[in-house]
Amino acid sequence: MASKALIQTVKADFLDPSLYDDPGLSGVPRLSRGTVLAALSRVFDLAEGRRSGHAQRVAYVGVYLAGEMVLEPAQMEEVFFACLLHDVGMSAGATGPRVETGRGSRLISGAARASDVLSSVPIGGWADVISALATHCELGARIARKMGLGESVARAVGRHHDCWDGSGPPGSVAGERVPVVARIVALADRVESMIDAEGSPLLVRRRGPALVRDMSGSELDPALAETMAAIAGRDEFWLGFYDNDLSTSLMALNYGGMMSRDDLFDLIAVMSDVVDGRNGREPGTGRRVADLARKMALCCDMTERRADLVKVAALLQDVGTLGVPAQYLSKPDILSIDEMSAVQMHPIYARDILSEIPGLGAAAWWVGCHHERIDGKGYPGMLEGDEVPVEAQVIGMCEAFDALTSERPYRRAMSAADAFEVMRGMGGTRFDPYLLERFESVAGPFPG
Repeated sequence: MASKALIQTVKADFLDPSLYDDPGLSGVPRLSRGTVLAALSRVFDLAEGRRSGHAQRVAYVGVYLAGEMVLEPAQMEEVFFACLLHDVGMSAGATGPRVETGRGSRLISGAARASDVLSSVPIGGWADVISALATHCELGARIARKMGLGESVARAVGRHHDCWDGSGPPGSVAGERVPVVARIVALADRVESMIDAEGSPLLVRRRGPALVRDMSGSELDPALAETMAAIAGRDEFWLGFYDNDLSTSLMALNYGGMMSRDDLFDLIAVMSDVVDGRNGREPGTGRRVADLARKMALCCDMTERRADLVKVAALLQDVGTLGVPAQYLSKPDILSIDEMSAVQMHPIYARDILSEIPGLGAAAWWVGCHHERIDGKGYPGMLEGDEVPVEAQVIGMCEAFDALTSERPYRRAMSAADAFEVMRGMGGTRFDPYLLERFESVAGPFPG
């Protein structure tokens, strides 16, 4: 187990040492859908290359506006979730929607209006942009449905690029034919992007109302734009927008209701599916690894509650890869030093994001350590021996076995017996030999 001294050394302030004083007491916490998705929305920012917190700030703007419009509580929740998930479709594609311009490949941002992007695209490339915008909206709507957030949220995610004047991706509709939740999401996304582009808070505070009104009647619903322009004149709005504790405030809303253990598994399993799809893995890979990790945790004499927490960590272990260029993860050749450095950031991304979720500090720690080795040659912290948490080794072991027995661009899948023989050779270097014995008792037996 990781020592308290190590925890202090690596500054994992989110990790409660009591989780290691009595591991039997820790388990999956009761969490709301809003709390989990508010934290995980930072993964979507990574995938899109946006400044961290983009989706959270969009949700703040959307909920503020919805409150000003005096929407029903159910619609307020729909606005919240649709704002958080508006660009989740960017995470689902192998590289995200891109278009070739005269100056190279350009990522289409979530707030980009088709006409704006097309202005820099050579003749003949416009169709690709429009198709990419439509695809990311469709993928996002599909993911929202899988998360069980309701058809209204899915429609809003799918139509957040529709403009008031009817411009946008194929199939766009105009005016009040666009659902009000989608209109609010479209406005919130554009307003957040406008603020981010301005840079200076004082400048955007002064120019904000006029900039919003400039989009009225073309991109934005005129009534919503006028209300937003009035909001943009209030100090209260800006203080909340720039609040360092915005993430915590959004989580505290507890939208979506408290989830049961199985509800939480179902929700984060969808995120695992998104990671599998984006990284070109066989569908269900993350779920398979997580189920195996839970079985192995029980075999290592962990309690049911502890094993459930291991499963949560295993399902979310690779969400940080959404911040790594997909071509690095599937490259058939040896990675360059820069490419390897980028890949090795993914446990840190995942750890930092999961650490924001109340009660998941230990799971965040295990995720951050699942590529560590007991010989000190792992990453990102080069931990050694007992410094590497048992739970992290369990997750890493299950992931390694599944990877070895799956097809990869650079090699064919191994048989289960051959895969375990490779892992057996890692005993004493990457993995604890005792844990390898436990693994064989769960996943084997394998012929010697």
